[in-house]
Amino acid sequence: MARVLIAGRIKGDDLSDSMKFIKRVRAVGSIGAVAAAESESDAAALADGFDALILSGGMDIDPAIYGQTPNPSNTYDGAERDRSDELLFRAFYSRGKRVMGICRGCQAINVFMGGTLHQHLPDAFEPVLWHARNILGRHGASIAPGTALALLLGAGDIRVNSSHHQAIDRPGEGLAACAIAPDGVTEAAEGRNVLLIQWHPEWMGDEHGALFKWLTGGEA
Repeated sequence: MARVLIAGRIKGDDLSDSMKFIKRVRAVGSIGAVAAAESESDAAALADGFDALILSGGMDIDPAIYGQTPNPSNTYDGAERDRSDELLFRAFYSRGKRVMGICRGCQAINVFMGGTLHQHLPDAFEPVLWHARNILGRHGASIAPGTALALLLGAGDIRVNSSHHQAIDRPGEGLAACAIAPDGVTEAAEGRNVLLIQWHPEWMGDEHGALFKWLTGGEA
């Protein structure tokens, strides 16, 4: 049975959000656990003991990490979360293990790979779709043909949920956008052993279970 680590949110984590990931991982025949890292040795031990990593949602990553000043709309999980997520990402990625970023995790991995973010979507797109606090709703997105994501969910139009005010601006090294919303917001990006999903498949039941199957060796 494959083992998937869900990176702990640290600040105020009551495990209720993490349990959604554990259930989705379990639904595809794997086992999930939640942990955080304070050091490179912590991260290395976790990467050696698990087969794949999920960086989950939360508040904003510090824009100083990607060389920008903060937008007044930002809220933060804090430096401990940023450091833990980066340590875990680098440990798993350097070992060639699959990593998926969801919402904040999507944005964080893009930053860790040298990319940048739109810090507040209404400042960058006009008009902009209802991306914020729309976790139970749906908006459109288009998956590019010939991408790993298309092999998992099919190319063309899909409906996704949404709960974010930031998104990928410049993709990090080795990453390319693979799904775009009608307003131009990047909804997903991918690279070698990396899948970045801006929406929340953990809230969508079995609808996007193929994403979690990919984590544990499913084809893409």
